[in-house]
Amino acid sequence: MSNALPPTRQPRRWTGLFDRVGVVALVAAAGVVLGQQYVAPNKRVIPVLAAILLFGLAWRADLATAIGVLALALPFPRPTVFGNTNLAFVLLLLVIWLLRVTLSRSSPPRSSPVHVPLLAVFVCYVVSFYNIAPADLGPGLMKFGLMVGSWLMFVVVAGNLRTPRDLERVLVFQAISVFSVCLIAVYEVTHPGVNMARFLYTPLESFQTDTSLTNIRVGSVFSDFELLCEYCALNSLLAMFLFVRARSLIPRLAFGGLLVFVVFVLFTTVTRGGIVALAVGAVYLLWTIRRRLTFVGVTVALAVVVVGAIAMNGYVASSTQSGDLFERLFTSEVQGLVPDSRAEVWPEAWARIFEHPLLGHGPLYTVISGTRIFHWPHSLYLYIANNIGFIGLAVFVWLLWTLFRLTRPVTDDLKGEDYVGSYLLIARAQMVVFLVDEIKIEYLRNENYQFQIWFMFALAAAAGQIARARQAPAADRRPLGAPA
Repeated sequence: MSNALPPTRQPRRWTGLFDRVGVVALVAAAGVVLGQQYVAPNKRVIPVLAAILLFGLAWRADLATAIGVLALALPFPRPTVFGNTNLAFVLLLLVIWLLRVTLSRSSPPRSSPVHVPLLAVFVCYVVSFYNIAPADLGPGLMKFGLMVGSWLMFVVVAGNLRTPRDLERVLVFQAISVFSVCLIAVYEVTHPGVNMARFLYTPLESFQTDTSLTNIRVGSVFSDFELLCEYCALNSLLAMFLFVRARSLIPRLAFGGLLVFVVFVLFTTVTRGGIVALAVGAVYLLWTIRRRLTFVGVTVALAVVVVGAIAMNGYVASSTQSGDLFERLFTSEVQGLVPDSRAEVWPEAWARIFEHPLLGHGPLYTVISGTRIFHWPHSLYLYIANNIGFIGLAVFVWLLWTLFRLTRPVTDDLKGEDYVGSYLLIARAQMVVFLVDEIKIEYLRNENYQFQIWFMFALAAAAGQIARARQAPAADRRPLGAPA
């Protein structure tokens, strides 16, 4: 499908004047409303006003910038009657995109290999409502609505990042978002006992910390240390990529500092699975770029990583109230092929699947079913099979495989001129980290974190689409009968 925009109409003489008058009127109206709210505040008016202003800013800015602002807002959702503000932001961007397409100001939607399996996953979740308990219908619909919101976000983000410049800009926004999440994690380390669910909505002065607490495992805005560990593992690869690609001193110092900061937060989670998954992803990345490596460079890098990890873990274990990650890692036990921490929950989740093996129990995973109490499956694949059955699990694996194929690297040089091709190396490594780590955790348990995963998927899909669009013209110009 062609990405060329149709010819636009010539702007009329009065269009610019009306546009400026509209902006002035909007600012004036906002000032009047804020003045009224200062005298007689109403908690419903200010969020509506913020939404209107956000719509105006997003309409005037290009969609890549709007997507970057979305990346900044995703970690900090506010609860609403229909889910949370992440869903509202996604729907807002979707409306703006459709309006721009209608007015020939943006490119129309383009086809993607991911759309078919994504639609199949949607159908599997709709069918799974057949087995949902009547008492869980309302929460199940809300859970399903947020999942649909994350899928719509995927379509919007992957459909509007069409140039390397767009992708590069959004990655910088994502780096700032990662920094904000890690900053809150550090506050949690220095203020043990803080309830992070209240942290986002309550003045900091109202918190009482408990300095007697030990073995604090940080969860930041996700309130889940295992998910935060995976988040840091995934975004440490992004920070490393931005550090390597930096062309001047200031960006290199900024992204290098971000890399160290993210790794520090990863150690404060005291979680083994994320470290193991990151190690697997790093080995895969090194194997992918092996032709660019030298013995001396690998030796020096390995020494820096080992010394840095030992120093970081020692500092976290001795100077903070978090635990010792290496101690937990080296004392791990395995019962057969199952880690000791999963020896009970995995068989329980596996047995529960066979209550509805084909269609599943519905979008909502309930820890209480009748008179029985269940644990979290602690595995995305068992979680999916419980929700939408073995058929849905097969479709979801198809979706992951499609994304994995879409991120096939077109170069082995992280520092090359092809920015998108270099990023595909990181996107594929992130997919490896995700697939390995989700064996022991499920991202869908957290309504906030699931948007982060689909945002990562969208960036990977956008990069794959840009790379494919570049290769297509070259293939069209190839002489008839020439080898591909």
